[in-house]
Amino acid sequence: MEYQIAYLDIYGNAGILAEEINGILHGVELVNLSKQEISDDADVYLLVFEITQNAIPLKIMDILENLEGKTILCFVACGMALFEKKENVEHNLLPFLPDECDYRGLFFCPGQIPSSVMDTIQEALDENPENKQAQAMLEAFQHAKNHPDAEDFRELRRFIQESGI
Repeated sequence: MEYQIAYLDIYGNAGILAEEINGILHGVELVNLSKQEISDDADVYLLVFEITQNAIPLKIMDILENLEGKTILCFVACGMALFEKKENVEHNLLPFLPDECDYRGLFFCPGQIPSSVMDTIQEALDENPENKQAQAMLEAFQHAKNHPDAEDFRELRRFIQESGI
């Protein structure tokens, strides 16, 4: 059975997860979707990406729609994982899955928020310490710090093992 790990990196979290998956599966083809396209000869596709505001990246939507007859696992990192729900992300993902595919589920974990975003949050709080949105983002930033972490990787390994691939 041929496997392919394809990742779309925005903040570095998807690349970290993709490398960890590659280590678990030992030398599977790894495709950076920012630089190359997936091949169509794999049986199992492990798609790794980051989301913001529950939005599935357009590139991932396009790829999913072309994986008819394939086994698909999705891995998502989200800086706002403290407030986002796996179920909501999966709900937004499902319409893009082909009718004829073997979807094995979604792994969801926190991902670090870039320090440039933290700078913007801090500026907003300096202007208005009562800014509820900035306070929530600060809380999410602190929660996501140092993720994906060892616990995330243990859960990732468990997810892959339980997927039956």
